[in-house]
Amino acid sequence: MSNAALVTAGWTRLAEEGEEGPDAYVAAPAKGVPAATVVVGMELFGVTAWVRKVCERFAEAGYVAVAPDFYWRGARRAELGYDDAGRQEGFRLLGGLTREGVVADTAAAAEAGAGRGAAGGRAFVGFSLGGHLGVLAATRLPLDLVVSCYGGWTLDGGIPLAEPEPPLSVTGATAIGRNGTTVLGLVGDQDFLVTADEWQRLGHRLRETGVRHELHVHAGAAHGFMCEDRPGSHHGAAAEAAWDRILGALDRLSPRRD
Repeated sequence: MSNAALVTAGWTRLAEEGEEGPDAYVAAPAKGVPAATVVVGMELFGVTAWVRKVCERFAEAGYVAVAPDFYWRGARRAELGYDDAGRQEGFRLLGGLTREGVVADTAAAAEAGAGRGAAGGRAFVGFSLGGHLGVLAATRLPLDLVVSCYGGWTLDGGIPLAEPEPPLSVTGATAIGRNGTTVLGLVGDQDFLVTADEWQRLGHRLRETGVRHELHVHAGAAHGFMCEDRPGSHHGAAAEAAWDRILGALDRLSPRRD
């Protein structure tokens, strides 16, 4: 997916409040001024090879992409398999995440993009767990855009990170609207985690709290449909349509005025 002549990419360690923070995979255009910063939110399985390829695809499109290792406080650079053992370990590490940690890691990643000369706004594009993390971060940080690709537990909770209130409680959604963040939500109609009823109620919550948003359902697609490294759930046509929507939303970003 990447082209070495077009992209520079590699791991770096971010700083938080003057101290060492998470490792992050950073990809940027090899030439020119990056159009914006994209924080990439990992799946349950960590900053995997696929997540790194996603960063490189954003870099090829002209953005600085930063994928922080949100698990770093429990295990640095955990890269888990797409199997039951990997899923079990992922949920164990997920149980150690805190809201304060997610927000701090997101802020550090966004600053890292700005430090590499990104000219435009700040976006968070997250996949599954990463979709949840992006929505959560948007309740505390003035992000321009959050793209939640089949992000779970945002409305009804179901994980410790979503307690005592999930990020799309009335309070959380109101904060996102107040921050001026646009939410782009993408899901498949075969998703086992985000049901059609929840998706409908999610849209109602965003409308009632004044959050600018677009929600799209991709026919025939299951949970995780964008990840080609998971052939059991990957849906090529839906994935490319989702990429078109994501890149279109990023293209509409304008520099923040504050």
